Amino acid sequence: MQGGRSQQPMPEDRTGWHHIDAGPHLEVLFHPNRRPGGREPDGIQRPSIVVAVAGKREQALRFDPFSMGAHYHIRPGLAAQIPLPIKEGESPLDAIVAFFEKPLRFRGLLALAEEDDVAAALRDEELKSAGNQIRALSAVVTDN
Repeated sequence: MQGGRSQQPMPEDRTGWHHIDAGPHLEVLFHPNRRPGGREPDGIQRPSIVVAVAGKREQALRFDPFSMGAHYHIRPGLAAQIPLPIKEGESPLDAIVAFFEKPLRFRGLLALAEEDDVAAALRDEELKSAGNQIRALSAVVTDN
């Protein structure tokens, strides 16, 4: 794609990123608080979850359950961010993990990212396990 926007790649510098086992079809990384370079601390927690199809460099999905302005992206870099709907009493991270715990929703997002074949190959248990891993890592980081 010349002169236009391009789909964002997975992070090359994996410092602070945790690998999440979501089965053989996906690469999932979780960062408990990704601060944009050069910015002063502003008190906003910026957890981030990036998802790529195994073997591809580009992110298919990115979830940003920030403490303010929580959102997600389908094909980050090519499409605008989508505000994250959060239910009363629910944390932004809980709202994101719900995508993993309700595999049809997650598959739908992957299909919107034009990854239908991979979406069909995913196993519910692998997605639910990924959600549990993210929740557990977040709890450990938050407690520190």
